[in-house]
Amino acid sequence: MEWLVTALMFTGSIFAALALLLCAGLAYQTWGERQDARRFPPPGKFVSVDGQRLHYQEAGSGEPVVVLEAGVSASSVSWARVMPLLAQHARVIAYDRGGLAWSAPAGRARIASRLVEELHGLLEGCGARGRVVLVGHSYGGLLALLFACRYRGRVAGVVLVDPVPRVDWMPLQPAQAWRLNHGVRLALRGALLAKLGVVRFALALMMGGARRFPKAIAKASSGRATSAIERLIGEVRKLPAELWPSVRAHWCLPKTFLSMASHFENLPDSVEEYARETFPPQVPLTVLSAESSHAEAIDEHIADSQQSLVGTHRVVPDSGHWIHLDQPEAVVNAVTEMLEFLRSLEKTA
Repeated sequence: MEWLVTALMFTGSIFAALALLLCAGLAYQTWGERQDARRFPPPGKFVSVDGQRLHYQEAGSGEPVVVLEAGVSASSVSWARVMPLLAQHARVIAYDRGGLAWSAPAGRARIASRLVEELHGLLEGCGARGRVVLVGHSYGGLLALLFACRYRGRVAGVVLVDPVPRVDWMPLQPAQAWRLNHGVRLALRGALLAKLGVVRFALALMMGGARRFPKAIAKASSGRATSAIERLIGEVRKLPAELWPSVRAHWCLPKTFLSMASHFENLPDSVEEYARETFPPQVPLTVLSAESSHAEAIDEHIADSQQSLVGTHRVVPDSGHWIHLDQPEAVVNAVTEMLEFLRSLEKTA
């Protein structure tokens, strides 16, 4: 009987310790979120679009307005090296999709058609009611293409920055379906870990230079090493150093992981939505491919550029997927050339 009492006491001690850790993690996360809200207030403004509160930043003046659409898990911050330069030539707007950065948690599924409607509402809400030049990176490129199809009269031109290869997701192969489902599961797990303060603790260590303990956390939580996290941090480090803490703060929030999970879950349907459309050939289109893009992706990028009567394709030397961080001048040049072309048409009209 004595052994049973000892076992029960030991088990009770374990549960008490776990409960204490959970409470400590929740308290740490709550405290961290409050600190981050004070340290990193929204730099821009907000508009409400059908119940979704969206944050946007703007700079410069002039038309057509340049709209920057970020990648699947990125935000307006990712355009920091490009936006000030483009603002010398036009009014520039960068925004955060629902669930990302300073925008409110996503209220609806992150499927392309919904996101295009939210972008349209945002432009109406911030007074950008004329024609726009859409600049989309990665997944943002897919949104730019779909927006141009759905709102043809609103789009003066499109610049795609290494757009997501649709060929990778349609038709959806079993291996890719497994990859997406795995990504959704990891993102949902990340949301739970963020709520418990684990992500905040691990990222604080990694940004401070530690590697071994964060890897152990990632391996314990997902069964894999931290290669994806390290790639993300590698891209973050290409941003101006003063922005690193705010990006880290955004990735400590459960809403970020939930939004990412919804983007991933709806990616095949988003690709299929665009496949049912026809790109308006009268809209000028420039496609920039990363030097690291695979051959099938580049072939698709070339084919996309040929949908336009004024289409251009370029491979940007010495660039990875995040061209606007590796070679920001290439993106700036492509957009300013587009603006100059459009303004020259207006003068001759």
